[in-house]
Amino acid sequence: MSYYKYLFKYIIIGDTGVGKSCLLLRFTDKRFKPDHDLTIGVEFGTRFITVQGEQIKLQIWDTAGQESFRSITRSYYRGAAGALLVFDISRRSTFEHL
Repeated sequence: MSYYKYLFKYIIIGDTGVGKSCLLLRFTDKRFKPDHDLTIGVEFGTRFITVQGEQIKLQIWDTAGQESFRSITRSYYRGAAGALLVFDISRRSTFEHL
């Protein structure tokens, strides 16, 4: 386990199929996977960064985009320092659902 002085939780929100899981994988593992299974419930990844000499742990939560999981995923918002809202520019409805 790495030492860190601060822990920040962020959530990724958006409809299914807009690229939330791909963004999480790219940010935490620095790799890209062109296809991805649907997220059931929530997945999360971590990344450590250093700001002004202090180690910070970022915990990024990828929430399920399906309507059937909306009531469940809202419970994951608690304690989040911020949110990344993701939509597909070719599907206006994904923006409207935010």
